[in-house]
Amino acid sequence: MRGKIFTPDEANQMLPLIRRIADDIVGTYALVNDALKAYEAEKGRCEQSGEESLELNRRDAAVARALDKFQALIEEVESLGGTVKDYEHGGIDFYGDVGGEIVYLCWRRGEDEIRFWHRLEDGYSKRQPLPTPTTVS
Repeated sequence: MRGKIFTPDEANQMLPLIRRIADDIVGTYALVNDALKAYEAEKGRCEQSGEESLELNRRDAAVARALDKFQALIEEVESLGGTVKDYEHGGIDFYGDVGGEIVYLCWRRGEDEIRFWHRLEDGYSKRQPLPTPTTVS
């Protein structure tokens, strides 16, 4: 584990920026997948015909650009202290402390604030509501 331990309030204060980044992550993830599918289709066509294609090079470059943008978005979240957990739905976690245990404060795109947590070894499906503010460090 590395990084800052956030209170729910601290993590919630970053949500306006995190929301925009999460939207970009979801869109770029779809772009990466579309670019990969187009590349694979063109590669298959080239293999069947036995010819090289400038289109294959163009599609390869499109994949590289999409992956570069995607990586930059992941790094931006990490620089803010978050961890991207779900590329397709925009799930981002922050380290937090619940009852003396280091956990993930769990947020997913579309939620208005961080209201859930889960243990570091667990995922989204095991998230639980945050305890009342007096019991959260």
